[in-house]
Amino acid sequence: MTSPSDLPSKDDLVKKTQVALSKLNLTVDQTEESTEHSNSLLLPQYKDITKFLDEATDEFEIGQLVHLESFGLYDAMSSIEIMDPKMDSGMILDSDLNKPPFNLRARLKPKEVLGIIDHLFNCEMTWHSGHSLSQTIFTCMYFHHVSELNQELFINDPNDDSTDSDSPIEFVILVLKSYVFGTIKCCHLVWDEMTKGNVYEEEDFSTNKYGISMYENFPDSQCIKLIEDAETWMEQHGCKWIREKGQHDCENVIRAILSRLHLRKSFLLVLMHMSQSRCQQYLQAQRHLNTSMQLLNGIKEGANVSLSLGVDVSGAFDPLINRKLVSQTPPRPIRLLTMQESINEMMNMLKSINATCEIINYKSATSLMNFLVYHASQQPSPCAFSRSILQSTICTENRILGKMSMFQLIKDSVTELTNPPYIYFASKIDIATSPKDDLIDENKSEISKLVHNFVDSTVKPLTDLYRILCHNRSRQRRNMCKVLTDWDLLQEEAEHIDTKLQSLTNEEPLITEEGPSYSFHLSSWVYHRKLVLLEDILFLGFELDLYGTHEYMMIYWYIDYLLGVHYQHLERTHMHVTENKKSKKQQENLRLAPPPTSTVSLLVSQRLMIIAKQDICRGIHRTISALRKTGHAIFPRLEFDDESTRFWHRFRMYRTLGSPTILSYKDFKDMTQFDNITAMDLFNVSLQNFQAARSSIEKLLAMKPSELRMDFCHADFTKELQAMLRVCIANIVSLHKIIEECKENEIVTSHKQQKQKQRQKNKKSLTSSSVTPSSSSIQTQKLTSLRKDNKVANFEFKYHPWYPVITLK
Repeated sequence: MTSPSDLPSKDDLVKKTQVALSKLNLTVDQTEESTEHSNSLLLPQYKDITKFLDEATDEFEIGQLVHLESFGLYDAMSSIEIMDPKMDSGMILDSDLNKPPFNLRARLKPKEVLGIIDHLFNCEMTWHSGHSLSQTIFTCMYFHHVSELNQELFINDPNDDSTDSDSPIEFVILVLKSYVFGTIKCCHLVWDEMTKGNVYEEEDFSTNKYGISMYENFPDSQCIKLIEDAETWMEQHGCKWIREKGQHDCENVIRAILSRLHLRKSFLLVLMHMSQSRCQQYLQAQRHLNTSMQLLNGIKEGANVSLSLGVDVSGAFDPLINRKLVSQTPPRPIRLLTMQESINEMMNMLKSINATCEIINYKSATSLMNFLVYHASQQPSPCAFSRSILQSTICTENRILGKMSMFQLIKDSVTELTNPPYIYFASKIDIATSPKDDLIDENKSEISKLVHNFVDSTVKPLTDLYRILCHNRSRQRRNMCKVLTDWDLLQEEAEHIDTKLQSLTNEEPLITEEGPSYSFHLSSWVYHRKLVLLEDILFLGFELDLYGTHEYMMIYWYIDYLLGVHYQHLERTHMHVTENKKSKKQQENLRLAPPPTSTVSLLVSQRLMIIAKQDICRGIHRTISALRKTGHAIFPRLEFDDESTRFWHRFRMYRTLGSPTILSYKDFKDMTQFDNITAMDLFNVSLQNFQAARSSIEKLLAMKPSELRMDFCHADFTKELQAMLRVCIANIVSLHKIIEECKENEIVTSHKQQKQKQRQKNKKSLTSSSVTPSSSSIQTQKLTSLRKDNKVANFEFKYHPWYPVITLK
């Protein structure tokens, strides 16, 4: 054993290491072999320094380390353990030694070409699902050598001993080359869109190309021609050769190869048309989208036959390329999507892009906003690329849908909800040609200036909101919390502008029971949008599974409050829209405004939706209160905080807002105590809430898409209403069962109490402890008897991600 005195000192170790470093020459000799090695695209320059490491560490003991003085914990955590296959990406594995070399000059059979095409398609869709290029597309060896696939490659091959019976080289230099090039161009167009940084985050998409070219200078039109040449050769020669071989599945192979070529060409044309500025070629893109979906459906229908035709080619894909491209990162194995999963992924992408093309036919600002809301809530969630396309379509270069100005969009949005005087958003030409009104004519420049100031202030918050709705769901909620302050400040500014506009237009207030009431057209619209944000933030918490079951009651109670405020606000807006309080001259100035019935129908549908949501939320939190009384709602005991702390945490983002009034934890406890209400009464009230919600939903289902402003998403809206309807019906059925169980348990409890009293009367001697049970003890016995069924409250979000079905299990 070595004694501590025999160990080399720190200075000796440093000195020996410096000597060894001085003898080490890291310059690679530029031999012919190393020159050929350096020309390789993927292989970096290496020099064997094993001998140097042995000499430098010859006298080291286990646990000793030579490091700089700045070496700290972060460096230790970021270091890679050499010769550990899970961390050392430069380590040569046994599988590498036994792996056959890749032969670019190999003549491939049709089934082998089909196998490579399908595997590459799986890699492409796996990249779209969020994995890196180095572990998906770049693993294809033909990707890195596609430009070398030409006739000379096979003619100049000295080892070529092929015969007439071998596969024609066109299967490689035409069919496979065109498909690989088409995939590369598709990936480049997708990468070009995603690098705009509109909507994707690290968890959504990976754009790192690791310095590898995607043949950016190769024209898209040339790639289309290459695919068409491959299709022509297949139809004239390739199909004939396959049939001559007389295989039993030759027709299936022919259809599979041709369908994949057609699909690649159609998808590439879609991306080419969608990449044009200002949505100029969306109609052409839509035609190719329909073709792509038809081809994909054909491949899916024949999946049982065609998906099993492809044959793997040894060396065509190298998953260890990631070790060479990302040498500084520990290897992370991934699972590629299956062919069936890839087809579903692409189909969802095409449907989402097709829906984006539909909104070019602009109907209204509210319809556009509703489309964004329901597009974001789709399941499965739209992929990052389709969401980026949507964001680019909605707003690029300060143009909406490539043709509208932000001023026009804000004008439409405000007008559809509050129906302000025409003079607010009138252009200079319209004002000049409008009937003269001396009072308004004198102030029209000031009115126009105030409204334009409002529009300028609204552009950023509204644009941010559109972009937020194109993010993934978790990012949506996070970013909504960030922009709340912007909408609160905008509301305050809009109220000041509304006050000035009332003075300039001599608006006459409505006389209500609460006093004079002014319309506040601009700030009413802002407040409406802010309230929707407040509600969605809390609702998304259920969808993202952020709350514990013990928090459901306070969350639904607060949403109930927000929906009540929102309903009152829309009711006030509806009152001002429907009240005929304008003079004839003012009505003439409103001649180009939307007819009042359009605004009224919108307000009616929105109030119905709010009532339905509010009744469901009330039914849920009142049911939970009743279950607490019966002892069925068993929640975990909080160890590190309490309910008041949770309340403050959940609603802290609302405390900085000027409106609506923030409610405190004391308000929550006071309004949900229900000391004087029995559990049975609460169950009955909850039952009425769900029945009322059901009635409101049925009225909404009977309304037309134009009345609802759901022109682009009526199917999704109907689907959501049906899900809400199922929630109501399921909770109604569940509450009936709970009420019946409570009644039965009460009868059993009553019989036991009567027997107990009878036994007490029959006793000959009464002691001081023989006291008639009090009402509180009777209630405790009731709870105990209810808990004897061993059932607890269960919350299942099986129909709608925001509203659970409450059962006892």
